Amino acid sequence: MAQCRLCANQAARLDFIVTLCEAFFSVMMGALTGSAGLHALGLLMIGDILSKGINWMAIRFSHKPPTRQFPYGYGKIQFLSALLIGFLLIIGGVLFFVHNIQDIQDGQMQRTGIVAIFSSLLLAASSWMMYRIMSCTADHNNNPAIRAAALDNRVDAWSSIMVLVGALLTHFDFLTADRIMALLVSLLVVKFGSSIVTEAVHGLLDMGLPYDIQSQVQHVCCSSQKISGLKSLRGRRMGSSYEIDIELFVSGECSFCESDTIRNEILFSVKNKIKYAGDVQIILLPESSMRYNQTQACRTSS
Repeated sequence: MAQCRLCANQAARLDFIVTLCEAFFSVMMGALTGSAGLHALGLLMIGDILSKGINWMAIRFSHKPPTRQFPYGYGKIQFLSALLIGFLLIIGGVLFFVHNIQDIQDGQMQRTGIVAIFSSLLLAASSWMMYRIMSCTADHNNNPAIRAAALDNRVDAWSSIMVLVGALLTHFDFLTADRIMALLVSLLVVKFGSSIVTEAVHGLLDMGLPYDIQSQVQHVCCSSQKISGLKSLRGRRMGSSYEIDIELFVSGECSFCESDTIRNEILFSVKNKIKYAGDVQIILLPESSMRYNQTQACRTSS
């Protein structure tokens, strides 16, 4: 777990540094070539610097251990970070769209050069590389903030490809291509920003466990011959992990020591077989109380 957290911190730091370099490069090349698309990428990546800086700090902060005030830890801050990134993308995309519409109306269009083509190609390659790195890290850590940053890099990669296409078309006297691609980039930014906001809101609203996680937990619990039924299974996502509460019925009679052993065995199985299982609470009830509760018998589900 410590190694995964270190990997997430390193990925967020690398993402921030690469975005900083991309923003400086795109702004400089936009000024040298006069490409509206590169100017747009520069503005987009400057916004990324702010959002990814916040994202990096959120990831570091979310790994703090639980306290008395926050007994479930600080995992929710990852969703807040993802929400902020999504809103920044939407606002930046809308402003960028309006700006380019005004430039088209004013006739501010020109042919870009080979330098603009090479620059946009280089930016597309670096953004796609960071998308692959961040996606891999997000999958291994189940981290919403890292996943939001990965989608942000994918937006940058596709935006750079659009700018590349626009720069190429200007060489065939299609001078509005640069601005049109800039408009498409802004719409792409708004689309991905909306998807990030939607996922972050779902995480902040304490939605239940995904169906596949519920099925896995139920299978693990009911695989024990000492468990006769499942009374309830609840949980929620806390950042990169799942908090799980389970109530089970124990077969036959058992002493306090025996029930404690059963609980520890199930806890060990859930922790080892359910990926990203965080805090797991298990309550054992006597089998005799099954008929007084709405429950699901394990014998029919295992």
